[in-house]
Amino acid sequence: MLVLKYEKTARACFISHIDLLKHTERTIRRAEIPVKFSNGYSPHALLFFSAPLALGVSSKAEYLAIDADMSASELLARYNTSCAEGLKASKVFECSKNPNLQGKVVASDYIFPIKYHDIDLSNGFEIEYVRKGETKKEEVGSKIFAVKNVDGKLCLCLATGNTNLRPDRLLGMLNAMFGANMKATDIVKVAQYFKVDDRLIEADEYLDNLE
Repeated sequence: MLVLKYEKTARACFISHIDLLKHTERTIRRAEIPVKFSNGYSPHALLFFSAPLALGVSSKAEYLAIDADMSASELLARYNTSCAEGLKASKVFECSKNPNLQGKVVASDYIFPIKYHDIDLSNGFEIEYVRKGETKKEEVGSKIFAVKNVDGKLCLCLATGNTNLRPDRLLGMLNAMFGANMKATDIVKVAQYFKVDDRLIEADEYLDNLE
């Protein structure tokens, strides 16, 4: 199993997850990557993506597992020659098995374009957002795993996967707290994490050592 680490930036951040699946399959065909297919009545390409990214949010750390018999270097070269702008891959990992990206990734780091502040989560953190035309309120303090300083900017480690906190839903509260005017397009995901023995392991390290 080969796993590509790719970006989702520029205009590509406005591609929905469903459209991304279709676009990637077209890229695989153009690149003549010999991806394997499932068995059964309706076979499909064995491509496995990390969790969907909120529309408009950019990322430097998206992952795609591909079941194909070819070298890692050739896969990287063929993919980058055929993919669209904003979806270039930076690394490829060779894994003995499917890492189950959607099922096992539990957290992600997002950088917000404001000065770092040490947000106090001890008393909880309630946000308000609109979903399907209805205003929702949610206590999300337990879904914010860490508050980090990355080059002077605020970085939040947020729950990802089965328990999920979308970064764009924090914008209203953060803008009010710090007098900012951030939009979803200002947010950048920079890392994803697996949980191993109650520790968060950055995805690159986890994939490098996956047996």
